[in-house]
Parts: sequence; C-alpha cells; structure tokens
Amino acid sequence: MLSVFLTVLPVFLILLTGYLVGRFRYLPDNMADALNVYALRIGVPCLLFMAMYQLDFSKAFQIPMLISFYTGAVTCFTLGIILSRVFWGRRPGEAVAVGFCAVFSNSVLIGVPIAQLAFGDAVMTPVFGIIAFHASSLYALGMTTMEFARQDGRGIGETLKASFSSVIVNPLMIAILVGVAFNLSGLKLFGALEQSIDMIRMTAIPVSLVGIGIVLNRYRISSEFTETMLVSVLALGLHPLIAYILSYHVFGLDLLFVKAAVIIAAMPPGMNVYIFANMYNRAVGLSASVLVIANILSVFTITGWLLFLQNL
Repeated sequence: MLSVFLTVLPVFLILLTGYLVGRFRYLPDNMADALNVYALRIGVPCLLFMAMYQLDFSKAFQIPMLISFYTGAVTCFTLGIILSRVFWGRRPGEAVAVGFCAVFSNSVLIGVPIAQLAFGDAVMTPVFGIIAFHASSLYALGMTTMEFARQDGRGIGETLKASFSSVIVNPLMIAILVGVAFNLSGLKLFGALEQSIDMIRMTAIPVSLVGIGIVLNRYRISSEFTETMLVSVLALGLHPLIAYILSYHVFGLDLLFVKAAVIIAAMPPGMNVYIFANMYNRAVGLSASVLVIANILSVFTITGWLLFLQNL
C-alpha cells in the first residue's frame, strides 16, 4: 500500500508546491496564468506532438478500450445531469455544467505522469490512444448538450460549427493532428529539432502542475458540498469502475489496456470544468468546489485504484 501511495506522491507534491508558493505569495498569483499559458500553448502541445509522432497506432487505438473508457465517461455525464436535476433542482443548463464536471478527467497533466510512474513506458501507447480523442469528443458532447438544454442558446447548427472551429484551432488538437500527420507520412524530424521539442516536452508536466497548484488558491469550497461529493464519486469512482468492468470482464482485454483505461478514467477533473462553467455562466461555484475537493480526494482514490490494478 505504501509503495503504491509513493508512486502517485511526486505528482501531488508538485501540485502542493504550487499551492504553497501561491498561498504564501512566494510567487504572485498572476504567475499561475503565465505558467498555464506556457504549458497549454507550448509545453503540452510539444508533449502531445511527440507522443503522436512516436505512437504505434496499431497498438494505441484498441476499439474495445476506447468503448470502455468513453462509455464510462458518457454514463457519468448523463448521471450528473439527471441527479442534479432530480435531487438539487438544477436548471437544465446548470445540470449540463454539473455533468461536465463528472466527465472531464485531467488525462494529460495528472494522468500521464501517474500512468507512467505506476506502469512504465509500455502503458503510454494506449494512454495516448485515449487522449487523442479526449478533449475534442468531450467538449463536443458538453457544448452540444448545453445548447440543447439552455433556452438562450444558439441554434444547433451554429453551435456545432463553433464547437468544431474551437476544437480545430486549439493548440492541443493542432499538436495531435500534426503529430499524426508526421507519423503516418513517415516524415522525420532532424536531430537538433527533435531534441529541442523533446526538451520542451519534459517541462510540460511540472510547469502545468505548479500552475494548477497556484490556481487552486483562487477557489473556495462552496455550500454545495453534498452535490460536490456526488460529482466527485462519479468522476473518481464510477467512471473507472465502468471502464474496469467493460475492459476486463466484458472485452477481456490485455491488462495493459485495462490499466490504461481505468487509471485515466480515475483522474480528477481539471481546469477545463471550471472554464466550461464560466463559458456558459452555469454552476460556476460548484465547478470550483469540485476542482478543489476532487483533486484532494484523488490522492487517496488513485492510490486505491493503482493498488487494485497491480493486484489483478
């Protein structure tokens, strides 16, 4: 148990470092924005480009694994919407924002380092197979559902067009598409350029985690504690449970793919849930609470899932 906890500890210690340097003003609050902009526009795109550039597509895109992961995601999204409507009387648009909190796991910034630390480089191929579709598919799901739900929304055609445009111009998606293009075309980077991109890639995760840690100082736990806990249970418990049942018991996948699907599903919600809530001005307080509470709880839930997976 201790060895498993120590596996995830480095990631959360970096998060804690960011939180503490922000809490005690060692770094100014606006430094978080600079770090996160660097990570999302330079560091993480380089990480994703190199991942796609080097990816073995025949091994990465296992359809049963993707079905296992995304079935769990859509189930949690739907349940989040229904339960927030039934038990907390949320308006339709607010309920969609609650559902989005339950579906959007932090697959890259926390998922990638934890998966690699826990299971080694071999698991990264299926992990990046999941990540290749993660942001685009879940944002499309959330934005389309929101437009159906809220009364002041745009037409669905206009929304789908705007959603597609925003996904395509996103630096993360551009990096994925360019990396895929290089991979499939057989184009090779010359040595110095590849080494430079690789050096930037290695900065992505620590810089991002420090930035997220600083940002957590901005948010406070709201009075919506029981709803926050429900969303956290869906994101940290139900999503990986469904991914496990389908990948292991239904599809009988190799353990490498089971581990990839389950551990990425077990990641806590990331900044995207708060950005989504702010975008539509729906359930903003709850999304901030989920961001704080779920990340704290995930230290223990991820440890539990890792222990479970290592004993399969």
